[in-house]
Amino acid sequence: MKISERIEKNKEVKAMIVAAHPDDAEIGMGGAIVKMIESGWEVIIVDLTDGEPTPLGTKEIRQKETDTASKILGIEKRFCLDMPNRYLTATLEYRRKLAETIRIHQPDILFGPVNEDYHPDHIEAAKLIDGARFEAKFHKTDMKGVPWWVPKLYSYFSIHKMNYDKPSFIIDISDQWERKFKAIQAYQSQTNNNSFKSTNLLERVEVIFRYFGQRIDTKYGEPFISNEPISIKNLSIMNHD
Repeated sequence: MKISERIEKNKEVKAMIVAAHPDDAEIGMGGAIVKMIESGWEVIIVDLTDGEPTPLGTKEIRQKETDTASKILGIEKRFCLDMPNRYLTATLEYRRKLAETIRIHQPDILFGPVNEDYHPDHIEAAKLIDGARFEAKFHKTDMKGVPWWVPKLYSYFSIHKMNYDKPSFIIDISDQWERKFKAIQAYQSQTNNNSFKSTNLLERVEVIFRYFGQRIDTKYGEPFISNEPISIKNLSIMNHD
């Protein structure tokens, strides 16, 4: 059964969200994650690094914050692949590590950061996801798991740089906004004394996702870019109500 048919019939869909650091998934698509779980999807978050060092954080603090955020969103499966924060690179070793994770968990849909960003870890994460997605389908290999091709890959936006391509679609997260925002607030070591010019991180998050909500005539929205053309079989999707 194709993904679109499973979604339409309310069958379980498995989504894997890959993030360079803990809090990236919450900031970029925390509302969509809640919405997926509410719809009965299985959601897995894969953090490539533990996000440390940072000015106010430690490995122990960051893990506690990640656990709290996951609980708020309703995430039951979350893994860290222990790649180096600040020095993440799309090496063959790390690509294979992520490919094995894909082969083991066999997601239907893959999410990752957009490939244009100011943060070099985000840029390298996007490269890793593209490579690992392809490598995961290899036969005649000693990689763990079984050959697996993820048919859908979508990219979520970062708040570091907003001069991105026009989104392919925007998800209405108005009803999920409160939980998304609480999950981001769980990362106190990252949100305290963290500023972008004249606006602190939490204020910036709210402004950005309210802006995208206004783009679709709702209160809050999360933008995504599709890496392949989007197929429309049911014209009801074109209804803007």
